[in-house]
Amino acid sequence: MEIKLVKSGGFCFGVKRAVDVALKSADEYKNKNIFTIGHIIHNNDIVKKLEERNILHVKLEDVSKIKESVVILRSHGVEKHLIELLKKNHNIIIDAICPFVKKIHEIVEKLVNEKYFVIIIGDNGHPEVKAIYSFTNKKESLIVSSPESEEFIDFLQKKNKRKIGVVAQTTQYFKNFKEICEKLIKIKGEIRVFNTICDATSKRQKETVDIAKKVDIMIVIGGKHSANTTRLKELSMKYLDSVYHIENKDELQKKWFKNKKTVGITAGASTPQFVIDEVIATVKKF
Repeated sequence: MEIKLVKSGGFCFGVKRAVDVALKSADEYKNKNIFTIGHIIHNNDIVKKLEERNILHVKLEDVSKIKESVVILRSHGVEKHLIELLKKNHNIIIDAICPFVKKIHEIVEKLVNEKYFVIIIGDNGHPEVKAIYSFTNKKESLIVSSPESEEFIDFLQKKNKRKIGVVAQTTQYFKNFKEICEKLIKIKGEIRVFNTICDATSKRQKETVDIAKKVDIMIVIGGKHSANTTRLKELSMKYLDSVYHIENKDELQKKWFKNKKTVGITAGASTPQFVIDEVIATVKKF
């Protein structure tokens, strides 16, 4: 059984940086409580490892209870009002937000200051998108998940916007981004488009498609709540039926590989290398 592995799978720059920052903070602040707002990345294995280093995650609704502690801002970003609340409560803020995500915050703030209506192309409810949205003027902004979404069609029909600024969630499909922008361009007025999709995301998606076309079964490794990992699964399913999204080797089932000659393995941006290695080793045993 031949294994084809996506070369760009696993930790992206922003995720690796966030984990490194967290581990460094654990060493630096051994005598203080250390928290992250939500999971620092979408990977349960890493979350458990950080818990072993006394780095705990808290729910958004409990942020007001954190006082005089060390708080690490997760890679996806944290909503602006929560950061302000953490500062007000005299916490030490450690910024582990992905620089590419933080750049979107800066672009959005600039667009708002220049009176643009802000369109965010992304998954409504995703932590990254919620954080980006928090930097907008809520009344003059819209989150668009697809060209067919009801809110977006309604927006297009009104055709009364003068200046529109567009950004994208870093893990978006480029095709989705392109189709939405093509519809926006037809609106009369000024439109500024910022392609903020991460290069690592685009590369991983392309490599995943290339391999999915050539194999009998595809294993997608990553957190079940990871947007970029879910997209890898969706892309793979366009080319074959035998696609399985797992978080680690424990979810693999030997029966999946019966009569399969080629196996493709890809991994999301929050998947650590040791998890990928364990999956490969287990598949080889099959």
